[in-house]
Amino acid sequence: MRETEFWGKFISDSLLNSERNFGNFLYNLKQATGASISNGIDELYFSNSWTGQNAVVVKGTFYKSRIDNFIRTDTSYSKFTHQKGPTVYKNEPKSFYFYFKDDFTICASNYLAQIENTMDAKDTSRTGLLTNTAAMQPIENILYKEHLWMMSNQKTFIRGIYENFYEPKSLGGHPPDLDSSDQKDTTKKGIDFSGIYEKVNAVSFSLKMTDDIRLYMQNECDNDKSAEELKNLLEGVIALTKISTALSKKKPTAVVNLLENIKINNYDKTVLLDVKIPAKQVEEIRKQKIF
Repeated sequence: MRETEFWGKFISDSLLNSERNFGNFLYNLKQATGASISNGIDELYFSNSWTGQNAVVVKGTFYKSRIDNFIRTDTSYSKFTHQKGPTVYKNEPKSFYFYFKDDFTICASNYLAQIENTMDAKDTSRTGLLTNTAAMQPIENILYKEHLWMMSNQKTFIRGIYENFYEPKSLGGHPPDLDSSDQKDTTKKGIDFSGIYEKVNAVSFSLKMTDDIRLYMQNECDNDKSAEELKNLLEGVIALTKISTALSKKKPTAVVNLLENIKINNYDKTVLLDVKIPAKQVEEIRKQKIF
């Protein structure tokens, strides 16, 4: 992402600020090793679970020799030699562990057991995510992975994504009351997405940056019929939002203006939502502080 014009205009400052908020880990990593998101870190992988077990893998160019000096001057950190060999560093207040897998890779977690799992993994190991075919296939299908992407095949998470469509608060919409006795008749109030998530096996997002942004949302459905149904629902909510905005006679928000940039297509079992966000519209969204 650092090589794109978009990075320099819109992202670097906000990510630098985030370095100070990520459990102080990335910020302290910069202080300790000289590597930051802007210079030195090449790849960052983050995973979490419903039970709060976070795992972070950072790859880049680190000044490994500096870290012991940093630890000695920061009393919130301690270190110990793990029985499997590596030196493990711990942020005591946050119970956050990390160690050098090799000269170019740092593994971190708030659970020591996660750290120990990474110690056992080798380049040739077929463990963890590689054994999860339900996750690997959607990941392999993601169009653009060189900048930023995410994927989930968890039904509860997918349902939450679609709830944003029938509860479009940022678009000025009126969400259906799904807890009322007329739950099945939500079409009188808006588009009903309440059951579609059961027919979707995975949802992924990928971001491609040039001087503007291309955002892709890929929905992997269980069959062609479900894909057509989802496509119709997505097109319906966009149409209703446009009509609602026109009838309100209010000036469209920056997000509503993005609706004109959305293209939706289905290819067999995949529904692809493609959004192009020009730099000018990004500036408008930032000014309104929507996100």
